[in-house]
Amino acid sequence: MFTSEHYHAALERDAAAFAEIMRAGDLGREVVACPGWTTQDLAEHLGGVHRWAAEVIVTGAPGEAPVGPGDREGLTTWFTDGAARLLDLLRTTDPGAPTWTFGPQPQLVSFWSRRQAHETAIHLWDARRAQGEASALDTALAADGVNEVISVIFPRQVRLGRIQPLTHGVRIVLSDGPKTSYVLAGDGTNLSAATESTLTGPAERVLLALWGRVDLEGLDVTGDPALVRATLKAGITP
Repeated sequence: MFTSEHYHAALERDAAAFAEIMRAGDLGREVVACPGWTTQDLAEHLGGVHRWAAEVIVTGAPGEAPVGPGDREGLTTWFTDGAARLLDLLRTTDPGAPTWTFGPQPQLVSFWSRRQAHETAIHLWDARRAQGEASALDTALAADGVNEVISVIFPRQVRLGRIQPLTHGVRIVLSDGPKTSYVLAGDGTNLSAATESTLTGPAERVLLALWGRVDLEGLDVTGDPALVRATLKAGITP
């Protein structure tokens, strides 16, 4: 099970790797997973999310995500300073302290340790792919990310009315590490809902599929692949 320290270490590592791309990469490269965005747009987004989350921790309420400077040097400094402040707040604030989150109760600071680690990991993957670099996710972090999508992100999409409850239930099975399975069905609140298909694969590949980064290649499907594909494209993640 991940602890706050595990999330903080992952966030620190991946934010530093992202900053290196900002310093040396081509910021004009298109980010395929985020249509219409360049790597610079992605950097502005992630840096803004870091600063936005930091203010949530301080104020206990959501505000507007700030916008960083447009030049490479200024944006990189703004990004690294924002990530450092977020990490400092997460490491010095009681993880059990109450604050606003968009997750289920109880709403605690620890939510942001997890969410920001996953936000940064996925967007680092995006940035590396945009630069034509090999990209891989930590297996244990990816497995936790699958849990987050199923238990937090997907139910929120339904709760906010962004998508309708799923009519086709899919069982998700992780094949690496301890074999773990989840149910992706309905509005996400019935963990024993009926499923008609099963999607099995390594945690990294499953997580990337859930976030719309990859298709079914490298994954095993029991049932109708077209229905599984339609479920993954239904908007279960924003």
